[in-house]
Formats: sequence, structure tokens, C-alpha cells
Amino acid sequence: MDTNNNFELEQMRAQLGILKQKLEKQDIVNERLMRRSMKNKMSWINKYLIFAIFVIPFVAFAMLPMVFEMNISWWWYGFTLVMLTGSVIADWFINYLRDDVFMKGNLVETAERLTRMKSLRLRQTIIGLGVVVVWLAWLFYELYMKTSAAASGTMEHGMGTSYMYGVGIGAVLGVIIGLRLFFKMQRTNDEIINDIEELTNKE
Repeated sequence: MDTNNNFELEQMRAQLGILKQKLEKQDIVNERLMRRSMKNKMSWINKYLIFAIFVIPFVAFAMLPMVFEMNISWWWYGFTLVMLTGSVIADWFINYLRDDVFMKGNLVETAERLTRMKSLRLRQTIIGLGVVVVWLAWLFYELYMKTSAAASGTMEHGMGTSYMYGVGIGAVLGVIIGLRLFFKMQRTNDEIINDIEELTNKE
């Protein structure tokens, strides 16, 4: 009788050991899937950063007609290039995370980095909006002065007016797009932070 009981206990222990191994393997698989999901959520931000670098030369080229056709100062043009380059560098410094941070890194530390990223991004956005206001005011002042100096009905006057309307519409669209990107990035960070909290709470 005792022999049978011992045998049954050994079987139960063996089954519990197998079940425990399966659960541990399942947890490892789930963690890998969660880490891959976090990496995928963050990937669009890294792609945006690369895209922003390639946009700088096109924007620099697009601004040249105003310099040549409306005699906008080269100081403004230089300020524009510095502003764009500084913005992209700040974007990269604040928002870039390597894939292995999610796949191999300490997730608690990653959550702290993402929280800090949100704070820095907010600060950058506020400062960036202030710089853009100065940039636009400078451009509108120069366009207004050049347009006012030209006789009404001349090509230079009409061109200046068109540029002012175009810059105004472009500025509004740019701010809307920029704010949408900002809020989308903040939401992405929140989603990943929530994923990390869910995973670490299970552990």
C-alpha cells in the first residue's frame, strides 16, 4: 500500500515538474512576443527620424526661390538651415532607441527611458514652437517689407502676396502635422510603458 502511494506521489511530482517547465517555456515565449511587439511599435519613430534627415536638403532647396525672387536675406536662410538641422539632431537624441533595447535590455530601465523621452519631447516641442514663431515672424516681416516696397499690380507685389499666403497656409498645416506626430509619439511611449508594466507585474 505504501509502495503504491509513494509511486503515485512520484508520478504527481513528475507531472507537476513537467507542467512547471511548460509554464516557464510559455512565459519565455510570451516575453519574447511582447518584446518584439514593443520593438515593432517603436519602429515607426525610428523610420520617421531617418526620413527627417533626408528631408533637410529638399526643404533647403525649396526655400531658395524666396531668397532669389523676393530678395529674402541669407541670414534668414542660414537660420532656417540651422533650425532644421538642430531640430533633427534633437529628434534623434531624444527619440532614437536601438532594437536590442527591447529584445535584450532591462525592461524596467527601458520604461524609465521612455518616460524621460516623453518629458524631453514635450520640452522640445514647446521650445520648437517658440523658435518657429520667431522664424515665421522674421520671414513675414521681410516678405511684407519687400511686397510693400513694390508697386501694386507688379509681378513682385503679386509674388510677395502669394508667398505670404502660401507661407501662412504652410505654417498652419505644419503645426497641425507636427502636433499630430507629437501626440502619436507620446501615445506610442504610453502603450510600450503599459506593456512593460504588464509583463513585469506578471514576473
